[in-house]
Amino acid sequence: MKKLTTLLLLFLLLFTNSAYAKKVKPDPQEKQIGYLNMQWWDEFNDPILHDYMLILFKNNHDLKIAQLRIKEGEQIVKQSFANELPQIGLSGNVERVLRSSDQYFGKSMLIPDFSQTNLLFPISASYEIDIWGANRTRTKSIQKQLEMVQEEERAKYISVTGDFASAYYNLVKCDKLLAIQSELIEIQKEILRLSNLTYDAGKISIDDVIEQEKLLKTFEEESNVITKDRALIEEEIRYILADDNIKSIDDSSDANIPNISFPAQIPSDIIESRPDYIIAIKNLEHMGLDVKVAKKDLLPRFILFGQFGFNAYRLSNLFNNKALLSSFGVAPIIDIFTGGRKLAHLRFKKYQYEEALEQYKQTVLNSYKEVNDALVCAKIYSKNLQSAKERLELENKNFLIAQARYDSGKGTKPTMLVSKERELITKKNIIDSEINTLISIISLYKSTGGANLKNINVDI
Repeated sequence: MKKLTTLLLLFLLLFTNSAYAKKVKPDPQEKQIGYLNMQWWDEFNDPILHDYMLILFKNNHDLKIAQLRIKEGEQIVKQSFANELPQIGLSGNVERVLRSSDQYFGKSMLIPDFSQTNLLFPISASYEIDIWGANRTRTKSIQKQLEMVQEEERAKYISVTGDFASAYYNLVKCDKLLAIQSELIEIQKEILRLSNLTYDAGKISIDDVIEQEKLLKTFEEESNVITKDRALIEEEIRYILADDNIKSIDDSSDANIPNISFPAQIPSDIIESRPDYIIAIKNLEHMGLDVKVAKKDLLPRFILFGQFGFNAYRLSNLFNNKALLSSFGVAPIIDIFTGGRKLAHLRFKKYQYEEALEQYKQTVLNSYKEVNDALVCAKIYSKNLQSAKERLELENKNFLIAQARYDSGKGTKPTMLVSKERELITKKNIIDSEINTLISIISLYKSTGGANLKNINVDI
């Protein structure tokens, strides 16, 4: 029993040294809700968008896949950590030995043919003494991979929510444009009717009538294109929401398009919060740890092993003191010749580290480019929007003048209607610029790693 006690105490000591303190894990659901960043989307003051974001959070398959990859990564880390711990197993063996011939030991000792039962029930334990810290380093490397997967999950939330919001506001644009397009078609029909009357009176040529007919067809074709775009966008939204119960997609096209402010300048350190930047850093650390593991694999390993159990020839004697079986030892393992396999593996990991370094540098450049591109687009669309609003004021003045002339009998109704059409076309340009500005701001949000743009620098 002293041997058993000593063996158990030794393995308990080894287990205690190799195990690390269990950390309190944050609630995954709470972290994922944080990734959704509803505080930012509430800036749009759009209850319909808010509700859709919650449906997306619940149903989207890409987000669910990202969540499952986190769970998979956690189990891989646990598998790696298990290799740092003692391995204990119970193996039983019952066999019947039949010898049909005599056995001689020397000249004087003879064992005639016999049969016997052999009962063996040992508990075997082994533990690799992590002198060089190779197993611990390997687990740290796998933990870095898990951290990379966690950032990939955050990136997926930023991407999916941003893509959905862009599609949603493109749907809003289509509905607003269709309403204006319908008004344009009705006005053009009236202009065509008046042109036919004027042609019948002999005051204009047939060419003028044909031009008005062509313009009507153009407006109808534009309406068809917008209707087609709306149908495709609606299907995209259904795909992202992954909800078969949604038959029609509602939007806030009856309300004003939100005016979201954005910073005039973006600080350079904003890229440090981007998921791809953090992933590049984690990958560099992961590859560095792998190089250390490959170096430590060149060193000898030491396996601590032991066995305790019972070995008897009769079942009645199996658990007697005389049947007690125990052993203990240390097995050094060193590879004398492996054909250069381990050295090749070390060089391979070093090359991977250099590749990770280049990927990090490329990620930094790409991050700056994406942020700058998104900011430039937002600024240009914002300027175009302001210019379109100023042009609308001029078109509105022209329409009021044409209407006043018509009311006073100095102008014609077709002239007034043409002026109204130009005003409506300018309104279409404003809607297009408003939505393009909004989508470029969403792209800027995505490029900054999901940062709340309201809290960055000074607003324009």
